[in-house]
Amino acid sequence: MNFSKKYLYISVSSIIFLITLIYIFLSIYITTLAIKATRKVPEINPSSVDLDYTEDIFVTEDNIKLSGWFIKNENPQTVIMIHGVDSNKSDGYMLDLIKDVYEMDYSIFAFDLRAHGDSEGNNLGLAYVERKDLKASIDYLRDSYSIEEMVLYGISYGGTIVLSNSSMDPSIKGIIADSPFYDLPELMAAEVSSRTFIPESIAKLLKFGIIRSIDFLYDIETNDIISGLKSISNFQHPILLYHCLDDDRIPISHSDRINEFSPEGSKYLVYEECEHAKGYEYYKEDYLNNLKKYIEVSFSN
Repeated sequence: MNFSKKYLYISVSSIIFLITLIYIFLSIYITTLAIKATRKVPEINPSSVDLDYTEDIFVTEDNIKLSGWFIKNENPQTVIMIHGVDSNKSDGYMLDLIKDVYEMDYSIFAFDLRAHGDSEGNNLGLAYVERKDLKASIDYLRDSYSIEEMVLYGISYGGTIVLSNSSMDPSIKGIIADSPFYDLPELMAAEVSSRTFIPESIAKLLKFGIIRSIDFLYDIETNDIISGLKSISNFQHPILLYHCLDDDRIPISHSDRINEFSPEGSKYLVYEECEHAKGYEYYKEDYLNNLKKYIEVSFSN
């Protein structure tokens, strides 16, 4: 190899090595930023909608203390309600929705996911680690309140959590998911852009590195989230899906794919001209009518 070719080889190799290092650094840096939750502490509680409640603290298998509210009804059948990312158990319309479900004559358990609200923790679990939060809530209800029949109800991020854990416990009689995500790598590119200074076009190029960083640094098996979602096909009951057609945060294509392997008899409601997870606010009467029918059937089977 003559000098010029050797120099060219070294130069090209150095550039490739430098680009690789920059790619790895940016992937790790962006992942570290994106996985941090934006904590909102609840400023109101169920008493603001005239509901009596108990404040509950329960602990996950990895020793994270979670904060919950139990709203007891005469009917012990309980709906577990799980909020979205960067939200909490009272944020947005959550308390109004809790009130509506309570008036359907069911008990309610709402809690803050790890790194949200009044619960402990610093990092998002990307709907994978939070399976521990869901498991702790089910065990707590059984041990503390003798609850044996539950319906899981998750909004956005919470929707993916409930869908991907349908086989967790035989007490689960139904699953409701409003605007869940299906493909984490696909969503992360947009989410990184909204949560950091990185343009979405750059984030898409870093998608592979971001996912590998999540797997390696945080021990989160991103592929297992999709596997968990696909396992809904083996759930012994129908599910109820909601999604807004014009959702620009979690495109409706995510729910379209989930619907393809939903159990027989499941219902998929698509609402036009509403934003992310706003079906309840824009189409309240229809939303609640379908919700009530679904919960009644779920608990009667």
